[in-house]
Amino acid sequence: MVFIVSVMAISLTGCGKVKDITVTSVKLESIAPQGLKGVNVYLAVGIDNPAFQIGLEDIHGALKHSGKVLGRMTMDPMVLQRRSAEIYHVKAFVSLGEDARLRDLLMLTDMAKLNECTIDVSATPRLKSGLGAPLTIKDISVKKLLENDDNEKN
Repeated sequence: MVFIVSVMAISLTGCGKVKDITVTSVKLESIAPQGLKGVNVYLAVGIDNPAFQIGLEDIHGALKHSGKVLGRMTMDPMVLQRRSAEIYHVKAFVSLGEDARLRDLLMLTDMAKLNECTIDVSATPRLKSGLGAPLTIKDISVKKLLENDDNEKN
């Protein structure tokens, strides 16, 4: 879940009021297995957008541990309404990475192991006019993301 939210938050960085866009809440709505290699994850994500309308397309990423890709994620495109605080219903597909085995994913239930992971994310933010350029950020520390999430709860 943190993985999906981080993709959204990171893809929203930029100039002006865009930097003020915040993820205000995350609620797991459901998880639906899709065969033996992945799951659909449905989230309700609160986003405060004081800026203009922004579309997010081609959203994908990877969860890594010790250089090994444990999981790959793709999300449906979405549009953040201008000057709004909304709950967005988001669907993401998370699949087993090509280098991973089920036991690799099970180790992530240990918080210490999860904190050793990193995330790579890519997305294309688009303005209403259609202008946009791909954005990629690599090796984001899961530990730092979780610490930020804990700080927002306090």
